[in-house]
Amino acid sequence: MSRFLTDAQWQLLCLLCFLAGMRQKKIFDDLFESSSSSNDIDEICELISDEFLMHGLKEDFEPNNYGLELELLLDAVNRCRAHIF
Repeated sequence: MSRFLTDAQWQLLCLLCFLAGMRQKKIFDDLFESSSSSNDIDEICELISDEFLMHGLKEDFEPNNYGLELELLLDAVNRCRAHIF
């Protein structure tokens, strides 16, 4: 999957998984090794979406800069889904 994510996206995803706990850290490790299941990808997408809803929106519900980064990350992870399975 590394060819689908930038270094910055990998770092952001690693941080999100680490902050979410050991289960998500394991999912990140599997993703990095390209041994993820469809359920793992779903969990990562949910994690990114939750972060977007909590911290990625301005008061007018438009994405802030961080929200735009999260949208790009979510798009990249979803693109990877097609190539992993």
